[in-house]
Amino acid sequence: MHSFDDYYYFYLVVKYGGFSAASEATEITKSKLSRRILDLEAKFNVTLIQRSTRHFKVTPLGQEFFEECKKIIEHADNIENILLKQNVEPQGLIKFSCPPMMMERQIQPLLTEFMNKYPKVNIEMELSSRRVDVLNDDIDLAIRTNFSENEDSSIIVRDVIKTTHCLVASPTLLQGRELTHITELYEFPSVALGMQKQQNQWHLHNLTHAEQIDIHLQPRVKSNDLSGVYFAALEGLGIADLPYLAVEKDIQTGRLIHILPEWCSNIGTVQLVYASRKGQRVVMDKFITHIIEGMRQYAQQHQGYLS
Repeated sequence: MHSFDDYYYFYLVVKYGGFSAASEATEITKSKLSRRILDLEAKFNVTLIQRSTRHFKVTPLGQEFFEECKKIIEHADNIENILLKQNVEPQGLIKFSCPPMMMERQIQPLLTEFMNKYPKVNIEMELSSRRVDVLNDDIDLAIRTNFSENEDSSIIVRDVIKTTHCLVASPTLLQGRELTHITELYEFPSVALGMQKQQNQWHLHNLTHAEQIDIHLQPRVKSNDLSGVYFAALEGLGIADLPYLAVEKDIQTGRLIHILPEWCSNIGTVQLVYASRKGQRVVMDKFITHIIEGMRQYAQQHQGYLS
């Protein structure tokens, strides 16, 4: 029987899309990965990967073999989980992603509390507003705010809380003017999230009755991250749609003006996203529960959330 290590090496190379990428991610030398897969192909007289100095392509047979290797490795992880569950103290590495502004305003205290409680836990975090692919980006858990229905049945999506957004602008931009009607929004420049969108708009919800209105934008500034939107609004470059939690202190101190407070500019759902697996590591189970309970408790004590 061939070594199961070779199946694992092949799985890593395909998962990361190349020998160099797999070597960098796992610290297994590129030469070792290449040699072991060549031995595997030679033993069975097959071609699993077509490769040259500029070309890397998994053959149909290689793709089929990869799917079976993946099942074996996931099953081995599940077996290991049985042993890990005997450990009283959760331990291991958690890789997660989170938007920077959410990390600063909501997640950081929960993360610190969790790591102080479980000193054998290690964390790798990607602070980014991009929509990560937990199946292919080597991420255990993604924390995000979503504004549409999830359509990917291959991942688990846990809704945690609903957040409200509001329209804000710098006093420098408004020059003492108080907006009283939605149509006045068109008289000022705007700042928008999303650089690739063909059309930008604010979807406004009236907080006292069921009226909803879409405001179509031609943004003066676009940003791929909420932090860019936030700082552009502070500098007076336009009206911005931002989470209420992110701007609450600025509204209280007068650095930003809450425009048309009877309207909510967006309602998002904070979600935890992770791969669907039969067995989840104990440390991940604990981390997920900690984040959900912590955020829900925080929401009960602060404005900017909906029950």
